[in-house]
Parts: sequence; C-alpha cells; structure tokens
Amino acid sequence: MSGLEQQLYFRLGEQEQRVFTIQDIVRILNVSLAHARNIAADMTRKNVIERVKSGLFVRIPESVILDKELYKEDAVLIAAKSHTKAFLSHYTALSIHGLAERYTTQIYVTTPYHQRDILYHEILIKYISVVPKRFFGIKTINYSNTTISVSDIERTILDVINKPKFAGGWNELTQCLKNLESIDWNKLLTYMKKFGNKALARRLGYIFENISTISLPHQIKKQIMKYSGTNIYYFNSTKKGIFDKEWNMIVPIKIKETLHA
Repeated sequence: MSGLEQQLYFRLGEQEQRVFTIQDIVRILNVSLAHARNIAADMTRKNVIERVKSGLFVRIPESVILDKELYKEDAVLIAAKSHTKAFLSHYTALSIHGLAERYTTQIYVTTPYHQRDILYHEILIKYISVVPKRFFGIKTINYSNTTISVSDIERTILDVINKPKFAGGWNELTQCLKNLESIDWNKLLTYMKKFGNKALARRLGYIFENISTISLPHQIKKQIMKYSGTNIYYFNSTKKGIFDKEWNMIVPIKIKETLHA
C-alpha cells in the first residue's frame, strides 16, 4: 500500500471503523473527492478493503487480509452506514430491541429515497421507501463500538403491523410483540396519527386488546376507536374471517388463535 493508503487503513483500525464511505476517506486524509475515489479503487484492487456498493466499503482486518473471502462484516453496520438519511427498521429493529428470537438473512432499512437493495455475501440489505412525512420515530443507539440509527419501539410496532411481511409474517410478528415489556402509549398514539392510516390504527388496537402479555389502556383504546371511525375493515388481505363487532373488523381465525396462544 502507498503511504496514504496505509494511513487510511490504520486510522480506520485505530477508530474501530469497520465500515466506511468515500466521505470518510476525504475527512480522514483531507483529500479531494476524486482522490478519495482513486484511493478506494486501488485499495479494493489490493484486497485490503471490500466494496459493498458505490461509495461504501468494508475494511478487511489484518488477520485475514491474505484471504479476504474468509471475512464477513456485520451486515447491520453496513446497512446502518449505507445511506446518510435512513434508519434500521422492521424485523431488524425488532432484533436490535431484543424482541426477535430468529436469525434472518435480511436487513431492513427505511429511507425517504428509492435505493437499490444490496446483497452482501448471503445477507440481503433491503430498502423500504417512505414518504418524507413518515420519516420519524428514530433513535440513535450504541452498537458494536459505533452509533447507528434505528426505529424506536413505538415506531417499530407500527411498521411491522403495517407491513408484517417485513417481520416474518403475522405468526412471527405476534411472538415478537408478546416479548414487549412496556410501551409509551401516548407516543404510540401520536405516531399512529402521524401515519394517517385508519385501518392500521384499528389493527393496532385489536392486536393489543387481544394479545396475552400486555394490556391496552382504556383511554388509549377509546382514542384509537375515535380516530379510526365507524367503517368496517378487514384485518388483512385475505378478506375472510370472523366479524368482531366491537372493532368493526373481519379477523382471520388463525390471527385470533395466534394472539391468544
């Protein structure tokens, strides 16, 4: 490696920065963007870093630098670093918050932009785009000696109930929700209204009234019912099930059984 390349490589090591961008190279070496790209290209060719996508790289540790195929970085770190305006979400957020019990080969990232998915070794980093007004409910946490952005508990709850396919489906999602120990109900209610989806609000209320491990406060229930109106909703796209008169919702039998299991 050249002098600048060595400087970058060892500075990244000192900072324990295992995933980095072109902008990080500019910052660390104080070089132009074009020069930074050339340095990244040369270091990739020399197998001391690995290119994940345009502008995003993994530093190969000294211990495996002669056979970089042996090294796989934590895909959560790559996903968290892959876009400046994004946060880890859905099943990935459930896992980070300690609610999921299953290993998955997909990492979910929410962003207000359209992004192409990344395949890193056997892990798929999948981007879920949202309109800008739904880009909220984000917290910064410490993860593996760095900071990452992830949806908070309440935002995660709404995301997975809104799109259960990104949380392993209803059975898996229900098991994760049963691991909840506490919820900020007022925050959840505020987020629900910001989402602006009355069918989602109705599903949210129905789930937490019927889930066996956590109780829906009466005042929150009243506000959810008031917000969601009087229309009849289907719980999901199957449009088959038992009519729940209180919630004005047609609920599949398997969902009812899963919630009460």
